[in-house]
Amino acid sequence: MMNEFITNLKLAGGEILKEIPKTWYVAKAEFAVAENGAVFVSNYTKELFLSENVAVILDKNKIYDKMTDVMELIKTPGVFISGPSKTADVESFLVFGAHGPIGLGIKLT
Repeated sequence: MMNEFITNLKLAGGEILKEIPKTWYVAKAEFAVAENGAVFVSNYTKELFLSENVAVILDKNKIYDKMTDVMELIKTPGVFISGPSKTADVESFLVFGAHGPIGLGIKLT
């Protein structure tokens, strides 16, 4: 499960952090989904979407195989994050940070 999560996180443009850079916004994930490399965050501020770089702290024991495994765990509104923001809507050019962070890192605990 851990290897699949890391692989899919990296495919989405995210990375595993050894240390959290001081200038990054930090949020704590409730859990993660291995099949798509996404983390679920419900306790955050607007800076989650306005910061250039976001670090998410994740308990490595809270990684689940599939999205269907976590649906019952969602008790409050939140967001799934699966990598840095990107879009190719503007004249077919890929742009990072269009509607969220440019960088996403996960710190496993």
